Amino acid sequence: MPNSLYLVQFKQLTELLVDYQWLWRPMPMAHARLPWSSCPELCEWLSTLDISKAAQWKAAPNQVAEQLANWWPALAAIPRLTDVPEAKMAAVAMDERLGVGVPGRKWAQIRTYLSAVPTQPSTQRYLEWCAGKGYLGRAVAASTPARVDSLEWQQALCEQGQAYAEQHQLPMQFHHLDAFSDAALPVIHRCDHALALHACGDLHVHLLRQAVAADLNAISVSPCCYQLITGKTYQPLSDAGQQAGLVLSKTDLKIAVQEAATGGERVRRQRYQEVTYRLGFDEWQRDAFQSDQYLPLPAIQKSQLNDGFEAFCHWGATQKGLTVSSDTDFTPYLARGETRFVILEQINVVKSAFRRALELWLALDRVLYLEQHNYHADLVQFCAPSLTPRNLLIHATRR
Repeated sequence: MPNSLYLVQFKQLTELLVDYQWLWRPMPMAHARLPWSSCPELCEWLSTLDISKAAQWKAAPNQVAEQLANWWPALAAIPRLTDVPEAKMAAVAMDERLGVGVPGRKWAQIRTYLSAVPTQPSTQRYLEWCAGKGYLGRAVAASTPARVDSLEWQQALCEQGQAYAEQHQLPMQFHHLDAFSDAALPVIHRCDHALALHACGDLHVHLLRQAVAADLNAISVSPCCYQLITGKTYQPLSDAGQQAGLVLSKTDLKIAVQEAATGGERVRRQRYQEVTYRLGFDEWQRDAFQSDQYLPLPAIQKSQLNDGFEAFCHWGATQKGLTVSSDTDFTPYLARGETRFVILEQINVVKSAFRRALELWLALDRVLYLEQHNYHADLVQFCAPSLTPRNLLIHATRR
């Protein structure tokens, strides 16, 4: 049966997210003005926030929740409902030279993740899910007596990882397989403990389902990129999730991963340029074609932004099959895009208060699913958000 405390927390989060979805669902790119005209006090407060102040508020979501609670007292519960205990850390002894060539932040995440994952003496084989070059697997193989089966669909990465393992005499076996294929099942079934650090969307959900089906002794998953699913909407795993009545689109799921640990001045400038270009283009198409609907554009290579706003608009028009009049002056539309960027950031301030609540709801859905299937599951933070905001760890052991 599911842990009653997790189930209570999940139900409380469900109620809050359902009741206040009108606050967190609006898509910032789609709105030329604040979408909460029925709440003049909220709009008045948001209108005082310039880009710099909005950034400060977004970095303090619990403070945003407290501010919103001035108008909707129930939102004062967000900090409590999104509080997750820190993992009990154990020292992991390994040769630091194994981290050579691994991005520094990634290696630090691997170290803290493994420090937070409880080990079991009976484990003989670990499964490294979506292994890449096997950075996580090499750390496991070097710090435990167990073998590691590394499953990865890109052959080149398998070859590089296997060569490294053999060079350093690490007990690792790479398997060039599609994680979703039936061919991966024998690999899963012969392992004792599945490990997945930042496996995306459907990939970590599929691992949970297959690990449960295979009766694995232990599962340790750090979820990431919840929006990377094949379906149009999220399909809850647990009974409680399926009964919750909370339908989440891919756009909604993106809210849960919008916080970033890093982003220097160059990244911020680049984001500002791209978003204002997209909003400016949207202002043009609304005028040119008498539309009141946001027109999204596909992804663009960042280098294309260097060609300027007018070139961007011509590119966007081509992508959408729109005709640009030869006498079009795009200059005022860029200014309008810059104005809308401020509104976008003001909307994002409100949404930031709900980001962790959505992420916790999704993580608890996974925890409750495991509890339903005769696992004891824990949800903890394995590192500080400054190392990675995707710092949740679900660790489950067969009862």
